[in-house]
Amino acid sequence: MTAHLHHDTLAPARREWTDNDLRVVEQFSQLVSAQLDLLAQGPERERLIDLATRALDAARASLRATPPSIPLQLPVSKLKVSDVIGQGWVELSQASLYRAVESQRFYCVTPKGRSIGKEFPAWQFVQPVPELIAPVLAILAGQPGSDIHAFWVSSADELNELSPAELLAGKSFETRADIHPSQQALLDLPASERLRKVLAAAKWQHRGMADIVG
Repeated sequence: MTAHLHHDTLAPARREWTDNDLRVVEQFSQLVSAQLDLLAQGPERERLIDLATRALDAARASLRATPPSIPLQLPVSKLKVSDVIGQGWVELSQASLYRAVESQRFYCVTPKGRSIGKEFPAWQFVQPVPELIAPVLAILAGQPGSDIHAFWVSSADELNELSPAELLAGKSFETRADIHPSQQALLDLPASERLRKVLAAAKWQHRGMADIVG
């Protein structure tokens, strides 16, 4: 099994707005503006219309903003909790993120050579990983964070030398230069099938750890 090395962070995935989405929002904005002009009365009329117009303009501008690019490969960096929140990888508070770790929705590791502090491998925040990872982490629960991370980022014979992280995400790590067609075929499988294979690998690894402890 070969572990991947650390590297720089890529931007997190975001849902892109289609032209149809923008047209619907524009039509809704025009409808609200027209109804507000009819309904707003009294001395506050001009101020209400101005506030509503500015709010609608700001909403339209934000929707037209170019979203961050979707990474074609998985990042292999580890992030401080403040970076996870600050860079927009999750829409959670720091306390909520740590609770998500406790409930096996994400995982973290202690930095090498330190006894305190936590870092979050960035790959787990790239879609569709957050929607798939929980049942696998439930199998790995109780193991040290370093062992859990090693499971995710190490290539496995039973996965055609892909790592479980790559197979779950359907993307290779950014440190992997080439993908064999047979590996790409695995990455292109439906998410449910990829998850099934990773669950099987996690159960095999868990049984192996239990044999060592026993």
